[in-house]
Amino acid sequence: MVEKTLKCTSLKVDISDVDLKPGPFTMSFNFNLEPLKASIDKFGVLNPPYLLKNSDSTFSVVAGYRRLLAARELGWPDIYCQIVPDTFPPLKALLLNLNDNLIHRQLNNIEKGMILKRLTRFLKEEEIVSDFVPTLGIPANKPTLRLFLALEELEESIRISVARERLSLRVAGLMLGIGRDDRLRINDLFTSLKFSFSRQWEITQWIMEIAKREGLSISEVIDKGDIIEILNNDRINNPQKVKLIVEILKSKRFPSLLEAERLFRQGLSNLRLPSGVKIIPPPFFEGIDYRLEIVFTKGEGLKEILAGLSHLSGLERVTDFWKGIGHR
Repeated sequence: MVEKTLKCTSLKVDISDVDLKPGPFTMSFNFNLEPLKASIDKFGVLNPPYLLKNSDSTFSVVAGYRRLLAARELGWPDIYCQIVPDTFPPLKALLLNLNDNLIHRQLNNIEKGMILKRLTRFLKEEEIVSDFVPTLGIPANKPTLRLFLALEELEESIRISVARERLSLRVAGLMLGIGRDDRLRINDLFTSLKFSFSRQWEITQWIMEIAKREGLSISEVIDKGDIIEILNNDRINNPQKVKLIVEILKSKRFPSLLEAERLFRQGLSNLRLPSGVKIIPPPFFEGIDYRLEIVFTKGEGLKEILAGLSHLSGLERVTDFWKGIGHR
């Protein structure tokens, strides 16, 4: 942990003398400077940056990277900073910045990965998992730690999608096992339309399985005529595009399941169930338990529905509809 009392020197520093390239203590990614600039312009810098003086009289940022960028964009020539001692250990400098960030803002998942990656320079995985991963609100286990450590291997556009919560962290993990062009294409698909995280996970697995089965690249699966036509169709809105793409990929991944669903729906339609009655098959038709849902407002209505069902011809064959037996 950082020392409770850190003896620093207050100094007005020319911003041009500060190295503002992301350094070893930086943990900021894909941020919007405008709110911070507005605050600094109105109230000044309430929490001074911390710097480390280099041997060539320039300075490296320990904490306050975004504040320095904002001040520079506002045209400030200099700024008061706290200069840490030359003997200040790098690990403590990193922890100083971590604590400074945790107090003032919420970190995105890419920033959490940056922090954990920097900690590996000094600490073993076991210590990081036990002492730091929970602090970042991440499940405390090694597989999750390794996922966050690997995020920096992804292209910037994908990391931006993760940081903005437009791409599922789990899907980003899957992307690590495929080629650059294919993962960029998946990212483009999910960011051009609004897919829920659960849908992203499901669809990514479908696409990967279709590609493997048909000997295609992932990009070729996405860019096949039917999907690309939907993406380029300006006459349908994004939710409609998502629904159509899901249906196409599902039919390609599970052709027999789609046929079973079609037959089951057809059988129910021919059965002519009473209004307010729904029969729901087991997921993927893999179980043996079906569910009956009845919507009613009064007991008399329920009694009438049940009486009608008891005399409904063909109801006894409902579990065979999807097999092609019954009312085809």
